[in-house]
Amino acid sequence: MTTNEITKYKNELKDNSCVLNIMMDTMGRECPDCLYSMLSAKNVMAIMEDEELIATAEAFFDNNLNIAITSEKIFMHRNTLVYRIEKIHKAIGLNIRDFDDAITLKTLIILYNNLKHK
Repeated sequence: MTTNEITKYKNELKDNSCVLNIMMDTMGRECPDCLYSMLSAKNVMAIMEDEELIATAEAFFDNNLNIAITSEKIFMHRNTLVYRIEKIHKAIGLNIRDFDDAITLKTLIILYNNLKHK
């Protein structure tokens, strides 16, 4: 596989709809009920509708869960970034500094965005 092919596939995987389709294919095109249950929870919906918090979480994900790099790239004080991450943790119980919780929130964001645009 060439470098260009790897870059092409990497960019396709970054596309949220591609990730969701891969997930749905592995689950038989059915989204697990637990994701819908989590997404429909009042506190999770509040977070999903808070564009500032979601943008912060997405930036954190884009920078490999690295607080120092994220705060530098989005021109935000480190403590403000930590505060927002803690706000998400307190609201929905997901500590996105932990990889598994970050994946869960990322999945919920993808699902929310796909459902919102349908």
